[in-house]
Order: sequence, then structure tokens, then C-alpha cells
Amino acid sequence: MNRDLLNNSRHMVEPQSKHPIEEKTTLVGKAFHSLTRPNFSSPLDKTQSPIPPERQKTIILVGITLLASLAVLSTLIAISISRENHRLSDRLQTEKSRQQQPSEIEKKQRLQQKTLNTRQCPECDLSGANLRDANLRDAYLWKANLSNADLSDAYLENADLRGVKLEGADLGYAMLKGANLGYANFVRARIANTDLSNANLWQANLREAHLVDANLQQADLRGAKLEGANLRSASLVQANLESAVLLGANLEEANFHQASLKGANLAKTQMTRADLGYANLQKATLGDAQLSEANLESADLTEAKLWVAKLENANLSNAILEKAKLGFAKLKGANLENANLTDAILEGVILEDANLEDANLEGAKLERANLLGAYLKDANLKEANLQGADLRGANLQEANLRNAYLQGANLRGANLKGASLRGANLRDVDLTGAILPNGKVFSK
Repeated sequence: MNRDLLNNSRHMVEPQSKHPIEEKTTLVGKAFHSLTRPNFSSPLDKTQSPIPPERQKTIILVGITLLASLAVLSTLIAISISRENHRLSDRLQTEKSRQQQPSEIEKKQRLQQKTLNTRQCPECDLSGANLRDANLRDAYLWKANLSNADLSDAYLENADLRGVKLEGADLGYAMLKGANLGYANFVRARIANTDLSNANLWQANLREAHLVDANLQQADLRGAKLEGANLRSASLVQANLESAVLLGANLEEANFHQASLKGANLAKTQMTRADLGYANLQKATLGDAQLSEANLESADLTEAKLWVAKLENANLSNAILEKAKLGFAKLKGANLENANLTDAILEGVILEDANLEDANLEGAKLERANLLGAYLKDANLKEANLQGADLRGANLQEANLRNAYLQGANLRGANLKGASLRGANLRDVDLTGAILPNGKVFSK
């Protein structure tokens, strides 16, 4: 009986079903088996037909290929997303950096303030800057860019501005006394009423600059370029303009008293009523220059070129015009009293009503010159060439005409009283109504 009970208990403890773990393992195996051996038969077909091994392999390869493609596609998508994230991150960083960096205007404002504080800004860009009334005395702005900047009323005394760019800048009423502006570029700059006295403007470019009423006394402008510049009423007393180029410049009423313009190019300049008294104009070019009513008293014009220059009513008293070239120049009413015109070229010159008292014209070439009514009392015309000259009504009292060449000259009504005509060539000279050296009137 006890044995039966024991058997019954064993039967109750040990069930007929398999262990749960074994059962799960079996199910997984069946699932894999079904995957590798898929059933393509119809659900209605109760009988399953086996799939050939070749087809099974094909299906497996297709599956593996699909899985691989999905894996590659997933990788590419992940890479693309990562790259886009990097781009967005870089863009956000750049934008943040831009927001943090100052704008160009802010940079210039900071640079401008730094310049005002330190007065040091070599080779910096201050173009268009507002430096009006700025105090930049003794500033070091070597080769700085100040194009179109506003420097009106600025204080730049003794500043170092060598090679600085000032194209189109406004320097009106600025103080630049003693400033170093060598090689500076002032093209079309506005420099009216500016104080540039004692400034160094050696080789500076001042083309078409506006320098009306500017103070350039004792300034160094050697080799400066001033073509087309407006220097009307400017003061250049004792300024050095040797070899400077002032072609076509407006120098009306400008003051060049005792200035050095040796070798300067002043062709076609407007110099009406300009003061060039005691100026050095040796070998200067003044062709076609307008010098009417200009003051050239005691000016040195040795070997100067004055072809076709207009010198009506100009004051050339005591001027040195030795070997000067005045061909066809207009000197009507000019004052050449005691002027030195030795060996000067005066061919075709107009000296009508001019004052040449005590002038030295020895060896001068005056062919076909117009000396109608000229005042030549005590003038020295020794060996002068006056061929075909018009001396009608001229006053030649006590004049020295020894060995002068007067062939074909017109001396009708001229006054030759006390004049010396020894050795003069008087062939074909018209002396009708002239007062001869002995005081007698010549008549045919």
C-alpha cells in the first residue's frame, strides 16, 4: 500500500509536459526552421509541398542582400544626419561669432578713438573718418589712409604725415604748421585757409587741390605736383618750389615774394596780379602763362621760357631776364625799367608803350618786335638785332645803339636825340619825322 502511494505521488509531481526552457528552445527552433523553409502553399491547401533547395538558397541570398542594403542605407542616413548636424553647428557658431565681432563702422570708430588717444596710427585705415577739430599735434600717421576724411579745423602741428593718403579729404582751416607731408597725396583735397607754413611737402601730390587763401609760407614744395590746383590768393612767401609742376594752376593774386621757383613748370598758369617780387625763376617754364599786372620786380628770370606769355602792365623793373625766351610775348604797358635783357630772345614781342628806361638789351634779338611808343631812354641796345622792328614814336634819347642791326626798322617819329648810332646798320630804315641824335628832325 505504501508503495502504491509513493508511485502515485511521483506521478503527480512529474507532469507529462516538457520543462518550460526546453519548450522555448523547441519553439525557437521551429521558428527558424519555418523561416528557412517558408511555406508558400495556400492556407486552404492542407498538404504542404516541399521547396527545392536552389530556391531556398536564392531566397536566403535575397534576404541577406536586403538586410545588407538596409544596413548600408541606415549607415548613410546616419552619416547624412551627422554631417547636417555639423553644418548646423558650424553655421550657428559662425553666426554667433559674427554677432560677437564688431562691424566695420565700429572698428573704424574704435580705431579713430585709439588714434585720438595715442596719436599713433601708422599705415592704418581711417578713410572717411570724422576728425574735425581733433588734436593730433605731433601725431605719427605715417602712410595712413585718410582719404575723404574730415580734418577741418584739426590741429596737426608738427605731425608726421609722410606718404599719407588724403585724396578728397577736407583740411579747411586745419593747422599743419611744420608738419611733415613728404610724398603725401592731396589729390582734389580741400585745403582752403589751411596753415601749412614751414611744412614739408616735398614731392607731395596736390593735383587739383583747393588751396585758396592757404598759408604756405616757407613751405618746402620741391618737386611737388600742383597741376590744376587752385592757389588763388595763397601765401607762398619764401616757399621752395624748385622743380615743382604747376601746369594750368590758378595762382591769381598768389604771393610768391622771394619764393624759389627755379626750374618750375608754370606753363598756362593763371597768375594775374600775382606777387613774384624777388622770386627765383631761373630756367622756369612760363609759356602761355597769364601774368598781366603781376609783380616781378627784381625777379630772377635768367633763361626762363616765356613764349607767348601775357605780361601786359606787369612790373618787371630791375628784373633779370638774361637769355630769357620771350618770343611773341605780350608786354604792352609793362614796366621793364632797369631790367637786364642781355641776349634775350624777344622776336615778335609786343612792347608797345612799355617802359624800358635804362634797360640792358645788349645783344637782344628783337626782330619784328613791336616797340610802338616804347620808352627806351638811356637803354642799352648795343649789338641788338632790331631788324624789321616797329619803333614808331619810341623814345630813344641817349640810348646806346652802337653796332645795332636796324635794317628795315620803322623809326618814324622816334626820338633819337643824344643816341649813339655808331656802327649801326640803318639800311632801309624809315626815319621820317624822327628826331636825330643831333636834335634835328629828319625829313626826306
